[in-house]
Amino acid sequence: MKRIPIVMDFDTGTDDAIALITALQHRDILDIRAVSAVAGNVPLEATAANTRNIVDMLGHDDIIVAKGADKPLKRELHCAISHGKTGLGNVTVPDSGRAYYEKDAADAIYEAALEFPGELVVLATGPQTNLALSIQRYPDIVKLIRKVYIMGGCLVGGNMTQASEFNAYVDPEALQILFRSGVDVTMVGLDVTLQTELPMWVKDKIAAINTPEAQLAVQVFEFMLIRNKEFGYDVANLHDVVAFCAIVHPEVLKLKRYYVDVETEGTITRGMTVADFRDVCPDHEKNVDCAEDIDLDAFWEWFVKVFEERGTVK
Repeated sequence: MKRIPIVMDFDTGTDDAIALITALQHRDILDIRAVSAVAGNVPLEATAANTRNIVDMLGHDDIIVAKGADKPLKRELHCAISHGKTGLGNVTVPDSGRAYYEKDAADAIYEAALEFPGELVVLATGPQTNLALSIQRYPDIVKLIRKVYIMGGCLVGGNMTQASEFNAYVDPEALQILFRSGVDVTMVGLDVTLQTELPMWVKDKIAAINTPEAQLAVQVFEFMLIRNKEFGYDVANLHDVVAFCAIVHPEVLKLKRYYVDVETEGTITRGMTVADFRDVCPDHEKNVDCAEDIDLDAFWEWFVKVFEERGTVK
Protein backbone atom coordinates (compact mmCIF):
# COMPACT_ATOMS: atom_id res chain seq x y z
CA MET A 1 0.00 0.00 0.00
CA LYS A 2 1.34 3.42 -0.94
CA ARG A 3 2.12 5.54 2.08
CA ILE A 4 0.37 8.87 2.60
CA PRO A 5 2.71 11.83 2.04
CA ILE A 6 2.32 14.19 4.97
CA VAL A 7 3.83 17.31 6.55
CA MET A 8 3.12 17.88 10.23
CA ASP A 9 3.24 21.33 11.82
CA PHE A 10 3.27 21.66 15.62
CA ASP A 11 3.64 24.31 18.32
CA THR A 12 5.04 21.55 20.44
CA GLY A 13 3.77 21.72 23.96
CA THR A 14 2.38 18.79 25.90
CA ASP A 15 -0.49 17.43 23.82
CA ASP A 16 1.39 18.28 20.60
CA ALA A 17 4.21 16.09 21.89
CA ILE A 18 1.81 13.19 22.40
CA ALA A 19 0.43 13.70 18.88
CA LEU A 20 3.96 13.71 17.45
CA ILE A 21 4.92 10.58 19.37
CA THR A 22 1.75 8.89 18.12
CA ALA A 23 2.29 9.96 14.52
CA LEU A 24 5.90 8.77 14.42
CA GLN A 25 4.65 5.26 15.12
CA HIS A 26 2.73 5.28 11.84
CA ARG A 27 5.59 5.48 9.36
CA ASP A 28 4.47 2.21 7.80
CA ILE A 29 1.47 4.11 6.40
CA LEU A 30 2.74 7.70 6.48
CA ASP A 31 5.52 9.13 4.33
CA ILE A 32 6.55 11.96 6.63
CA ARG A 33 8.17 14.52 4.34
CA ALA A 34 8.81 17.12 7.03
CA VAL A 35 7.92 18.13 10.55
CA SER A 36 7.80 21.85 11.26
CA ALA A 37 7.37 24.14 14.23
CA VAL A 38 5.49 27.37 14.82
CA ALA A 39 5.29 29.72 17.77
CA GLY A 40 2.17 29.19 19.86
CA ASN A 41 2.05 27.36 23.16
CA VAL A 42 5.56 28.70 23.80
CA PRO A 43 7.97 30.75 21.65
CA LEU A 44 9.46 29.27 18.49
CA GLU A 45 12.88 28.40 19.89
CA ALA A 46 11.21 26.09 22.39
CA THR A 47 8.60 24.58 20.05
CA ALA A 48 11.26 23.92 17.42
CA ALA A 49 13.68 22.35 19.89
CA ASN A 50 10.94 20.18 21.40
CA THR A 51 9.87 19.00 17.96
CA ARG A 52 13.38 18.21 16.72
CA ASN A 53 14.48 16.59 19.97
CA ILE A 54 11.46 14.28 20.16
CA VAL A 55 11.86 13.25 16.51
CA ASP A 56 15.55 12.47 17.07
CA MET A 57 15.18 10.85 20.49
CA LEU A 58 12.76 8.36 18.98
CA GLY A 59 15.15 7.48 16.18
CA HIS A 60 13.70 9.41 13.25
CA ASP A 61 16.55 11.76 12.45
CA ASP A 62 16.06 11.07 8.74
CA ILE A 63 12.99 13.35 8.86
CA ILE A 64 13.71 17.00 8.22
CA VAL A 65 12.61 19.44 10.91
CA ALA A 66 11.95 23.02 9.80
CA LYS A 67 11.55 26.17 11.84
CA GLY A 68 8.56 28.31 11.00
CA ALA A 69 7.06 31.62 12.05
CA ASP A 70 8.10 33.12 15.37
CA LYS A 71 5.00 35.30 15.64
CA PRO A 72 1.50 35.60 14.16
CA LEU A 73 0.94 37.38 10.85
CA LYS A 74 -0.28 40.66 12.30
CA ARG A 75 -0.27 40.36 16.08
CA GLU A 76 1.99 39.99 19.04
CA LEU A 77 2.57 36.42 20.11
CA HIS A 78 0.33 35.25 22.95
CA CYS A 79 1.63 32.06 24.58
CA ALA A 80 -0.10 29.60 26.89
CA ILE A 81 0.87 29.11 30.53
CA SER A 82 -0.17 25.50 31.01
CA HIS A 83 2.78 23.97 29.13
CA GLY A 84 5.47 25.56 31.30
CA LYS A 85 8.37 27.69 30.07
CA THR A 86 9.81 25.03 27.79
CA GLY A 87 6.50 23.68 26.49
CA LEU A 88 7.05 20.28 28.09
CA GLY A 89 6.77 21.27 31.73
CA ASN A 90 9.14 19.21 33.86
CA VAL A 91 9.91 16.73 31.07
CA THR A 92 13.44 16.90 29.67
CA VAL A 93 14.19 15.57 26.19
CA PRO A 94 17.88 15.41 25.26
CA ASP A 95 19.08 18.12 22.89
CA SER A 96 19.93 16.37 19.65
CA GLY A 97 21.92 19.28 18.28
CA ARG A 98 20.89 18.41 14.72
CA ALA A 99 20.64 21.35 12.36
CA TYR A 100 17.20 22.46 11.27
CA TYR A 101 16.24 22.35 7.61
CA GLU A 102 17.88 25.18 5.70
CA LYS A 103 14.52 26.50 4.51
CA ASP A 104 11.60 27.63 6.65
CA ALA A 105 8.37 25.76 7.29
CA ALA A 106 6.39 27.59 4.58
CA ASP A 107 8.94 26.53 1.98
CA ALA A 108 9.13 22.98 3.35
CA ILE A 109 5.36 22.59 3.04
CA TYR A 110 5.42 23.92 -0.52
CA GLU A 111 8.30 21.65 -1.54
CA ALA A 112 6.39 18.62 -0.31
CA ALA A 113 3.27 19.77 -2.16
CA LEU A 114 5.26 20.09 -5.39
CA GLU A 115 6.71 16.63 -4.90
CA PHE A 116 3.28 15.08 -4.32
CA PRO A 117 0.77 17.24 -6.22
CA GLY A 118 -2.79 16.42 -5.26
CA GLU A 119 -1.63 13.88 -2.68
CA LEU A 120 -0.06 15.82 0.20
CA VAL A 121 -1.82 15.84 3.56
CA VAL A 122 -0.95 18.49 6.15
CA LEU A 123 -1.55 18.14 9.88
CA ALA A 124 -1.36 21.46 11.73
CA THR A 125 -2.05 21.53 15.46
CA GLY A 126 -0.97 25.05 16.41
CA PRO A 127 -1.68 28.52 15.06
CA GLN A 128 -1.97 28.33 11.29
CA THR A 129 0.77 30.87 10.59
CA ASN A 130 3.09 28.58 8.64
CA LEU A 131 0.34 27.33 6.33
CA ALA A 132 -0.94 30.85 5.77
CA LEU A 133 2.56 32.04 4.86
CA SER A 134 2.92 29.16 2.43
CA ILE A 135 -0.40 30.06 0.79
CA GLN A 136 0.57 33.73 0.58
CA ARG A 137 4.02 32.95 -0.80
CA TYR A 138 2.94 30.22 -3.22
CA PRO A 139 -0.74 30.61 -4.21
CA ASP A 140 -0.59 27.51 -6.42
CA ILE A 141 -0.18 25.36 -3.30
CA VAL A 142 -3.95 25.51 -2.88
CA LYS A 143 -4.40 23.09 -5.79
CA LEU A 144 -1.50 20.88 -4.74
CA ILE A 145 -2.60 19.97 -1.19
CA ARG A 146 -5.14 17.18 -0.91
CA LYS A 147 -6.28 17.85 2.64
CA VAL A 148 -5.43 19.88 5.73
CA TYR A 149 -6.34 18.62 9.20
CA ILE A 150 -6.18 21.15 12.00
CA MET A 151 -6.67 21.16 15.73
CA GLY A 152 -8.30 24.47 16.34
CA GLY A 153 -11.50 26.39 16.45
CA CYS A 154 -14.81 25.37 17.90
CA LEU A 155 -18.38 25.33 16.67
CA VAL A 156 -19.61 26.57 20.03
CA GLY A 157 -17.64 28.42 22.70
CA GLY A 158 -13.93 28.52 23.36
CA ASN A 159 -11.12 27.96 25.84
CA MET A 160 -9.13 31.16 25.33
CA THR A 161 -12.16 33.41 25.50
CA GLN A 162 -15.84 32.61 25.72
CA ALA A 163 -15.89 32.74 21.91
CA SER A 164 -12.56 31.40 20.69
CA GLU A 165 -10.17 28.49 20.92
CA PHE A 166 -6.48 29.17 21.68
CA ASN A 167 -4.92 28.48 18.26
CA ALA A 168 -7.57 30.51 16.47
CA TYR A 169 -7.17 33.34 18.96
CA VAL A 170 -3.39 33.50 18.60
CA ASP A 171 -3.46 34.02 14.82
CA PRO A 172 -7.00 34.53 13.53
CA GLU A 173 -5.77 36.11 10.29
CA ALA A 174 -3.81 32.97 9.43
CA LEU A 175 -6.77 30.71 10.08
CA GLN A 176 -8.98 32.97 7.97
CA ILE A 177 -6.51 32.74 5.08
CA LEU A 178 -6.62 28.95 5.32
CA PHE A 179 -10.40 28.75 5.45
CA ARG A 180 -10.82 31.16 2.53
CA SER A 181 -8.07 29.61 0.41
CA GLY A 182 -10.04 26.80 -1.20
CA VAL A 183 -7.95 24.08 0.45
CA ASP A 184 -10.03 21.17 1.75
CA VAL A 185 -9.95 21.48 5.56
CA THR A 186 -11.05 19.27 8.42
CA MET A 187 -11.41 21.21 11.68
CA VAL A 188 -11.04 19.14 14.83
CA GLY A 189 -12.02 21.62 17.49
CA LEU A 190 -12.93 21.84 21.13
CA ASP A 191 -16.36 20.34 20.44
CA VAL A 192 -14.63 16.94 20.44
CA THR A 193 -11.20 17.49 21.95
CA LEU A 194 -12.55 18.67 25.31
CA GLN A 195 -14.07 15.21 25.67
CA THR A 196 -10.67 13.50 25.67
CA GLU A 197 -9.54 13.87 29.28
CA LEU A 198 -6.95 11.15 29.83
CA PRO A 199 -8.43 8.14 31.68
CA MET A 200 -6.16 6.58 34.29
CA TRP A 201 -6.61 3.14 32.76
CA VAL A 202 -5.16 4.46 29.49
CA LYS A 203 -2.16 5.96 31.27
CA ASP A 204 -1.60 2.74 33.22
CA LYS A 205 -1.72 0.56 30.09
CA ILE A 206 0.78 2.74 28.27
CA ALA A 207 3.02 2.95 31.35
CA ALA A 208 3.31 -0.85 31.24
CA ILE A 209 4.73 -0.77 27.71
CA ASN A 210 8.53 -0.80 27.55
CA THR A 211 9.18 1.32 24.46
CA PRO A 212 10.78 4.77 24.21
CA GLU A 213 7.54 6.12 22.77
CA ALA A 214 5.40 4.86 25.64
CA GLN A 215 7.81 5.96 28.35
CA LEU A 216 8.16 9.48 26.94
CA ALA A 217 4.40 9.78 26.56
CA VAL A 218 3.88 8.76 30.19
CA GLN A 219 6.32 11.43 31.37
CA VAL A 220 4.26 14.03 29.53
CA PHE A 221 1.04 12.57 30.94
CA GLU A 222 2.45 12.87 34.45
CA PHE A 223 3.18 16.56 34.01
CA MET A 224 -0.26 17.19 32.51
CA LEU A 225 -1.86 15.56 35.54
CA ILE A 226 0.36 17.42 38.00
CA ARG A 227 -0.30 20.83 36.48
CA ASN A 228 -4.02 20.29 36.76
CA LYS A 229 -3.94 18.96 40.31
CA GLU A 230 -1.45 21.45 41.74
CA PHE A 231 -2.08 24.58 39.71
CA GLY A 232 -5.60 24.18 38.34
CA TYR A 233 -4.44 24.53 34.75
CA ASP A 234 -5.71 22.47 31.82
CA VAL A 235 -6.93 18.97 32.44
CA ALA A 236 -5.03 16.28 30.52
CA ASN A 237 -6.95 16.53 27.26
CA LEU A 238 -5.28 15.05 24.19
CA HIS A 239 -6.52 17.76 21.81
CA ASP A 240 -3.93 17.32 19.09
CA VAL A 241 -4.01 13.54 19.11
CA VAL A 242 -7.64 13.70 17.96
CA ALA A 243 -6.63 15.76 14.92
CA PHE A 244 -4.05 13.13 14.01
CA CYS A 245 -6.57 10.36 14.62
CA ALA A 246 -8.83 12.01 12.04
CA ILE A 247 -6.25 11.12 9.40
CA VAL A 248 -5.58 7.48 10.21
CA HIS A 249 -8.76 6.43 12.02
CA PRO A 250 -11.51 8.86 10.95
CA GLU A 251 -14.28 6.45 11.88
CA VAL A 252 -14.17 7.66 15.49
CA LEU A 253 -15.35 11.13 14.52
CA LYS A 254 -18.69 12.46 13.34
CA LEU A 255 -18.08 15.20 10.78
CA LYS A 256 -20.39 17.72 9.18
CA ARG A 257 -19.48 20.21 6.48
CA TYR A 258 -20.22 23.90 7.00
CA TYR A 259 -19.27 27.25 5.60
CA VAL A 260 -16.92 28.55 8.30
CA ASP A 261 -15.15 31.89 8.59
CA VAL A 262 -13.01 33.47 11.31
CA GLU A 263 -13.60 36.70 13.20
CA THR A 264 -10.54 38.96 13.00
CA GLU A 265 -11.97 42.38 13.87
CA GLY A 266 -13.93 41.73 17.04
CA THR A 267 -12.77 42.42 20.56
CA ILE A 268 -14.55 39.77 22.63
CA THR A 269 -14.93 37.57 19.52
CA ARG A 270 -11.33 37.62 18.22
CA GLY A 271 -10.59 34.23 16.68
CA MET A 272 -14.17 32.98 16.80
CA THR A 273 -14.80 30.29 14.18
CA VAL A 274 -18.26 31.11 12.87
CA ALA A 275 -20.16 28.28 11.17
CA ASP A 276 -23.24 28.79 9.03
CA PHE A 277 -25.44 26.28 10.83
CA ARG A 278 -28.68 27.31 9.11
CA ASP A 279 -27.40 27.89 5.57
CA VAL A 280 -28.20 31.58 5.73
CA CYS A 281 -25.28 32.27 3.35
CA PRO A 282 -26.18 30.04 0.38
CA ASP A 283 -23.74 31.88 -1.89
CA HIS A 284 -20.81 30.67 0.21
CA GLU A 285 -19.57 27.18 -0.55
CA LYS A 286 -19.24 24.90 2.45
CA ASN A 287 -15.50 24.82 3.07
CA VAL A 288 -14.74 22.97 6.32
CA ASP A 289 -15.52 19.48 7.59
CA CYS A 290 -16.12 20.05 11.30
CA ALA A 291 -15.83 17.38 13.97
CA GLU A 292 -19.07 17.40 15.96
CA ASP A 293 -18.78 14.27 18.07
CA ILE A 294 -16.38 11.46 18.93
CA ASP A 295 -16.70 7.79 19.84
CA LEU A 296 -14.56 7.93 22.95
CA ASP A 297 -14.39 4.18 23.52
CA ALA A 298 -13.12 3.64 19.98
CA PHE A 299 -10.68 6.54 20.31
CA TRP A 300 -9.07 5.27 23.50
CA GLU A 301 -8.96 1.70 22.18
CA TRP A 302 -7.13 2.94 19.07
CA PHE A 303 -4.75 5.13 21.08
CA VAL A 304 -3.66 2.35 23.42
CA LYS A 305 -3.27 -0.06 20.52
CA VAL A 306 -0.88 2.35 18.80
CA PHE A 307 1.56 2.00 21.69
CA GLU A 308 0.95 -1.71 22.24
CA GLU A 309 1.48 -2.74 18.62
CA ARG A 310 3.43 -0.01 16.85
CA GLY A 311 6.26 1.06 19.14
CA THR A 312 9.53 1.92 17.37
CA VAL A 313 7.97 1.53 13.89
CA LYS A 314 10.18 3.22 11.27
